[in-house]
Amino acid sequence: MRRGDFLSRLGGRLRDARRAARASAVGAAGWALSGCVVPDSVAYGYYGVLDDGGDEAAPANIAANTTPDAIAPPSLPVEAGTQRDARGSVDAGVGPTSTVGCDLSGRWLVVVREVTTGLGAEEADHEWLYFEMAQTGSALTVTKGLSCGQNVVGISAVSANVDDPKVWPAMLTYDVETGRAGTSVAMGSECAVSFDKFYEIVGATVSYYQNPSTTMPTPSQEATSGSPGWEDWDNDGKPGFTVNVTGLATGQIYLSSRRWNQWSGTIPTGSNTFTIPDDWNIESDLLGYNGSSLLTETADATKDNDASLHFVSFARLSPSQATGDDSATCAAVRSLAPTLAPQASN
Repeated sequence: MRRGDFLSRLGGRLRDARRAARASAVGAAGWALSGCVVPDSVAYGYYGVLDDGGDEAAPANIAANTTPDAIAPPSLPVEAGTQRDARGSVDAGVGPTSTVGCDLSGRWLVVVREVTTGLGAEEADHEWLYFEMAQTGSALTVTKGLSCGQNVVGISAVSANVDDPKVWPAMLTYDVETGRAGTSVAMGSECAVSFDKFYEIVGATVSYYQNPSTTMPTPSQEATSGSPGWEDWDNDGKPGFTVNVTGLATGQIYLSSRRWNQWSGTIPTGSNTFTIPDDWNIESDLLGYNGSSLLTETADATKDNDASLHFVSFARLSPSQATGDDSATCAAVRSLAPTLAPQASN
């Protein structure tokens, strides 16, 4: 679970009931395991020894391995007339409440939807985001970008559901999209909107693995104070983050993942809600599992070839919606998403 998304890359080709079970159990998390590296043999509890020096008050080793620059909001220009709070965020009470032309300044609920398919199973991954944006001319900047969590919902008869709520607080802290750039350019009665590519890391050292040339960690590569690797982001004593799978085969898998996405499309001028295409991919390492060995059998499930299934929806927030501290803001975003962005929530 921006940017997610888990099991559609895992499954087998058994006949009859076993084939259906494998598709159901493994199909539901392709967004986290597309292109994963599966250990030759991984038994329950197979993961590195926890670092004795790890901070128990936060996901293990994250503070030691994530540089402040990787998560701190940069100093950004503020558009004339836009009021900000002490952290540079758009004030929820006075920020723009309506879009004028192609100016997307203000507070937005954002939902990313991505679909994987394999062995007849389809699963939709969702990530919930909160954006505050400033715009000067056609240049957009996310002045505050929060990742509010993720889930996977089966959308075909043989698929399964996946959830990982215990990792959401770490995603909120470390998967920060503040500083992400984009453009919104007037083109007659439309606006050409785009956002630059962004790499999101879950369950591993953010500052190191955001570089796409690095290889994601294996089960033996636990992060320490001196080296990057997987990190226990949900503080459950297992490596990476734990994915809970329910279906004909039930269990948990332990992952770290790197996802990238970039968005672009055209919208009508003055849009307070809009949807644009999402281009994306993800790579992960399987760090362990608890349950049936069906969870570790690789399959040929991939990102669905139908580009229309992958998109990101934006909905402008009113001054009374999604306010408070970051945790309260994200809780409100998750609650509001089915109403404000229904097309991205199924």
